[in-house]
Amino acid sequence: MPRELVSIKGTREGLVILLDPNREFEDIKLHLKRKMESSRGFFRGARFTVYGQTITGYQRTELENICRQYGLIPSPDISWPFEKKFEQEKAASPGEPARLVQCALRSGQEIRHRGSVVIAGNVHPGAQVIAGGSVIIMGNCRGTVHAGAGGNNTATITALKFQPIRLSIAGVTADPATIPQSSLFPLTARLEKGRIIFDSYRSKATLPDFLNLFPG
Repeated sequence: MPRELVSIKGTREGLVILLDPNREFEDIKLHLKRKMESSRGFFRGARFTVYGQTITGYQRTELENICRQYGLIPSPDISWPFEKKFEQEKAASPGEPARLVQCALRSGQEIRHRGSVVIAGNVHPGAQVIAGGSVIIMGNCRGTVHAGAGGNNTATITALKFQPIRLSIAGVTADPATIPQSSLFPLTARLEKGRIIFDSYRSKATLPDFLNLFPG
């Protein structure tokens, strides 16, 4: 049976709009609009995310804007395809290999990975990183970063400097007023008692330790 161009799955966090990666984007966009039109009002007020491994940040924005016209609310915190059993296994496996991205992330670029992510460069405004595990940025964090997507509250976010548009861990968003404006050392964001706090990496490890947090 051919795969549907656009399918909508419900999760406890919200809706996930799945896209067929083998179809043309214009066809996907048209099909999504038809699906929204045929169910007009049914999804109004629902939180959603778009999941497509081959779409660009600009294409994602186009699809989100279509859904907005029908009352849906974009939410990058919704995870897919994280399964609870998988999350628990990953949380119990320290030292897991991470995905290494060997470039800076510019506006419109996006990284989604079910494990941990290491970015060898800056994350610029308009770029987005969503990881099931921790995120390490070997540069400045100025975009949108969500670690622990799917509920991993032991995940952390480490960067040389934080000036994020949005910073979240396991669905908890950092209060901009609590983000340090400057530091001589890398900072790590982590969850403590339901809020995000920041630690100077100087008190926890040396710089070589910082660069070798994850193997592989």
